[in-house]
Order: sequence, then C-alpha cells, then structure tokens
Amino acid sequence: MAREQFWDLHQIIRDRWSQQEYLVTNTGSHYTYAQLAQEVFERGSALRHWGVGQGRRVALNIQDPGEFVLWFLSVLSIQAVAVPLNPAAPQDDVRRTLEKSGSTELFDGQHRPTTLMSSSALHYRHDTGAGVILLTSGSTGDPKPVGLSFDALWHTAGQVVEAHQLDTRDRGFSPLPLFHINALVVAVLGSLRAGAAACIPDGFHGSEFWRLVEDFGATWINAVPSILMVLSSRPEAPLHPERIRFIRSASAPLPAATRERIEQRFHIGVVETYGMTEASSQIAANPLPGQGCRLGAVGLPRGIEVRVVGPHGERLPAGERGAVEIRGRGVLDPRWGPNQWAREIMHNGWYPTGDLGHLDADGYLYLDGRSRDIINRGGEKIFPREVEEWLLTHPQVADCAVVGRPHPVLGEEPVAFVVARDEDALVIEGLSEWAALGLARFKQPAEYFVVRSLPKGSTGKVARQDLRRQIGEGGGGWQR
Repeated sequence: MAREQFWDLHQIIRDRWSQQEYLVTNTGSHYTYAQLAQEVFERGSALRHWGVGQGRRVALNIQDPGEFVLWFLSVLSIQAVAVPLNPAAPQDDVRRTLEKSGSTELFDGQHRPTTLMSSSALHYRHDTGAGVILLTSGSTGDPKPVGLSFDALWHTAGQVVEAHQLDTRDRGFSPLPLFHINALVVAVLGSLRAGAAACIPDGFHGSEFWRLVEDFGATWINAVPSILMVLSSRPEAPLHPERIRFIRSASAPLPAATRERIEQRFHIGVVETYGMTEASSQIAANPLPGQGCRLGAVGLPRGIEVRVVGPHGERLPAGERGAVEIRGRGVLDPRWGPNQWAREIMHNGWYPTGDLGHLDADGYLYLDGRSRDIINRGGEKIFPREVEEWLLTHPQVADCAVVGRPHPVLGEEPVAFVVARDEDALVIEGLSEWAALGLARFKQPAEYFVVRSLPKGSTGKVARQDLRRQIGEGGGGWQR
C-alpha cells in the first residue's frame, strides 16, 4: 500500500465514494463520505479558530459516538494529537490521563476547548504531527502514555483491511469503546481506509445486539471475548446470520469453548486476532473462515515482524515457547510524543509485548499467557490460560480466571474464580473432579471461589491484579 501523508485527510475522504455511507450510529448520526468531508473541514477550521494548531494534544471527552468520530478525525486533520477520554471515568482517572498525556486542551464537543497546562506538557515536543495518545491498561503497575503517529495508525488500518478483505460493500458493527485503540483503528480508520461503513452504537447492549446488527445491515462484527460470552448465554439470535461474513475477536484471549458455542449456535465464523495499544492495535490475525483459520492460534503477523526469544534474547525456532517481541511501522516510536519511557525496554526497534508464546512452522502465532501471570508452583510453571480453557469446558462454567496466591512451601499455588451459569447447579466438588479429568495434578486449582462476575476493564480483559488483591485481603466479598 502506498504511504499517504495524513495532512491529505480531506483528499483521502474526498477520494472515497461521495454518496457511500461512512458513519451510522443508534444516536442519530448518519454521514456519507461527502458529508464527512464537509464536517471535517468545518470542524477543523473551528479548531484552528479556537487556537488549536499542529502538535497540540486535544483531550476528547465526548459521549455521543457520532460526535466523537467527527471531532476525532477533525483533530487529526489539522495535524493535532487526539487524546480520547472515557466519558464515564472518575475525575481522578481523567486528571491522571490529562497529566500523563500532556494534554493542552480539553474538549467536550460543545463548548470552546479549555486550555490546559500540565508539567508533562512542558517536556513534550510541540511539533509532533497528527496521532493519538492513549494510556495503557496499567495492569503491570502505573499506566504509561502511548503515543502513536498517524503513519503508524494508517498503516495498521491498512493491514486490518487486507487481513479481513474489507471493501466498499462492508458495514462493520463495532460496539467497543472509542477511547481504546481497537475501535479507533479497526472500526473508524479501517472502515475509512476501505471506503466502507462504520456502524457504531453507543456501547454494548446484550438484549439489543442482534436487532442493531440487523438494523445496521452489518456484514461483519468487531467484538471481544466478554461480549461473545454474554451473547452465547442469551436467548437472542441473528435473524440473517448468512449476511455476516465473520465476527472479529480481539483485546483478550478467546476461550475455545466460547468460540465453539458461538459458531455452532449462530453459524457465523469467528476470527481470532491479537493486538495491543503499543502496536496501533492489530499484530496478528487469522485468515477468514474457510481460508486457513487455525484453532488456538491468534493468527499470522500482519504488516509487522514477530519473533519469539529465549531468556538471553536469542531467537527461538518454531515450536519453542518464549517471549514475544514485535517490530515494525505500526509499533510505537520511542522518539515520538510521550514515548521516551520505551527507550529503556526497546532494542533495535524490538518491543517486548510481555506475552509468552510460540510460532509454528507456517508462521502462525500461539499465545500461552502473560509472563507476569505465570504461576510457579514448587518449580512447576502453570499457565493460567491452559487451566481456564479446561474449566470452561464444564457445562456449568460461564467464565473463570486463575491466579496465583502465596504458599509457604511451594511459593505459589493456583486458585480459580468461577462464574456459574446457574449458581445452584455448580458444586465445588464437581469442579475439582472435572479439573482432575483434564489437568495434571500440579495444575489443578488448590481452591475455587464461585463469584457472580469477574472484575474486567472496558476492553473485557480480566483485572487479575484485583483478584490477587482480594486474595491478599482474605477473600472477603467472594461467594464460596
């Protein structure tokens, strides 16, 4: 794909099919590409009139999905940097994001932007071109700001288009939050790059999901495993599943049991992918259903280099498990915006993802889990995902998470938090017997906690640190 400079955004939009629909929401927004071009031009002009120029970092605190998308593209069109905020976040979270991103303006989409000045802003380059700044989830500690140039975002959007064979006939349904990288690149920029339509509701509504998919005329769905788990347990079903080419799953590991239930019940193929904020979203993606999709794999690298290395940084051959590292045009640049922190951990452009996995002989990537989540039980290494995958095959288990807790002799031991499909029908003893059927003795959880739900972030990832904290506090509040 030819490299396009983002200051040609207006031309990019005008080059699309003018009467082709680009944006549809359930809150009233409906824009063709011609209307989008006009809106972005007028809103970009307004931002300049308000003093927002190149390199400024504009925090967008906008609830309505249609308005967010229009202002997001308008910010980028004037070579400024967008900082998407979670409109429902507590004030302390907002303050932390503004500070760490070095935001220079706060904008709600209705009133003139408020000028900000943070200590971080003083140290950031003011000539940085268009892009975004997002905070990582912070699951390893203090959240870090990740700055991504438009070149990285646009490149990755192109890889999404190629991997999923998107074209002007497509209408992507994406109920994921717009303040995360997935929806921004996959739904917003991916659809724009393909000249397709982005169908964006104001969040995930389980009871309304399939009706909205039908109303929007969606041809593919952008989802996360937690959404798929909910859909698999609800009575609603798509009216015309044959119109939906595939469901894209991202942001967290997809349990094999969930994938099987979705495909068998709805007759729609699921495409598992792998990505992260630091890679502008997508890193790897499986081929479309029927074209070489491999169970258990997160797919083939897409426009990015992926390697698996050993403890001394040596590249490992196919089949050997090690640390996953990435390098390429979509990966964050430690010289851009707030990314100076990445200089300490990147070597020759390689970024350590924190994931463990292996590549097969054909280049498909398989993930075993996060390195920080590995449980060391008396010298035996336990990968939580392997235990969770087996427990999820139990007919009464709707969701589960396995974490390690301290043990005076073994160092650590695994414990499982389980969400039951029917609490009255799930017995702890039955779980122990089930674990013994499919797991080696050292991998079997030492204790089970039946809970009503697992703590998860907005992208559906389990907040394992919250579970570990709960164990440390004596497990209060968990239903045994």
